Amino acid sequence: MLSQDPLIKVRMIKQINFKGGTIIDGFPSAGLANAIASQCFNYSLKTELVAVLDSQAFPAMSVIHDTVPNFPARIYINDSLKLAIFTSELNLDQSNHYDIAKIILQWAVENECELIISAAGISSSETEDDIKQNEPDVYAVASTELARSKLVSLGIPQLPNGSITGIPALLLNESRWINLDVVVLLVKVLRDTPDFRAAAALSETIIKLVPGATCDINSLLKEAELVEKNLKKIRLLQQTNPDMDLYR
Repeated sequence: MLSQDPLIKVRMIKQINFKGGTIIDGFPSAGLANAIASQCFNYSLKTELVAVLDSQAFPAMSVIHDTVPNFPARIYINDSLKLAIFTSELNLDQSNHYDIAKIILQWAVENECELIISAAGISSSETEDDIKQNEPDVYAVASTELARSKLVSLGIPQLPNGSITGIPALLLNESRWINLDVVVLLVKVLRDTPDFRAAAALSETIIKLVPGATCDINSLLKEAELVEKNLKKIRLLQQTNPDMDLYR
């Protein structure tokens, strides 16, 4: 998988030393939960934009944050924590999943990263009131024995059986071949419940996996409704205006 030239290119803004670092995959795949969670870490930590992802397969779109235009897929880094966050507002077609997973893994290998954290949703017909108090909000699956032992030591429950699709599935499968630690968090996405509830549960688990990482979860719960609306607006505009160049 890693030997072929990717259709998606990483355009580095500055050179980094990221040996031993951790990557958070913030491409939407658990509804919008992991995209919202990745933005929470970006807002809560001191991060720096170090690269953008570019591809002719992406829609012609610029995402405006605080008056500044941005590529719709970006890499931020907190150097002190050795934490990289891949974040995006893109509503990716399934045909792009392979190339996104490939570029994340390739970037991880080239920069000698130790861990990739991704997320997937478990759809549920339950409502928030239906959840049993002793039932975990988040399960996990790991690609290596070392990563699985880390989950055990942190008290993060593992999914014994099931299936995962999309970018998280590709990251898990391919990382086994190259013996790279990948952890996919599985969060229950509830009927008639906003995605930021699931994002808060994801953020709490990521904090366990990345010592020193912080996410202002209280602010997330207060402000993520607006973030979620903006992400959904971008999705809608992308679907109805595929040639749009500017998001306002």
